[in-house]
Amino acid sequence: MDLAKSQKIIKVLGVLNIIAAVFCLVVALGLLGVGGLGGMAAGDLEAPDQDLATGIAVFLIGGLFMLASGVIDLIEGIFSLRAAKDAAKAKPLWVISIISVVLNALALINSFSQGSQDIATAVFSLLLSCGVLYLANNIKKNA
Repeated sequence: MDLAKSQKIIKVLGVLNIIAAVFCLVVALGLLGVGGLGGMAAGDLEAPDQDLATGIAVFLIGGLFMLASGVIDLIEGIFSLRAAKDAAKAKPLWVISIISVVLNALALINSFSQGSQDIATAVFSLLLSCGVLYLANNIKKNA
């Protein structure tokens, strides 16, 4: 694939990554907010329920993981747009996309192991990161 075509495609994938990152960050902030409000409500109880404490912990931990994923997707999207404009800036994108592929593969394995219904999202994220990695490698070679 030639350099110009790779840069056009990676620009589109970068925009998709940024949109996914914004969605992920909004959901993460929602989870952290719900967990925080639940924690405040549990603090008002005299004897907090164990199930309530577990639910709060799940919201907070899930929110933190979603926040980290959103930040990585946002960085990958920004670096994709930079590499689309200037092929010499493809190496940082290549590095962050390797990290993203590894983390998305772990998320997919986690989804399978928990029997989660969110497997489609994990597969989409992994395919998007693999596409960015392939194109970043192509741009890096042709730069």
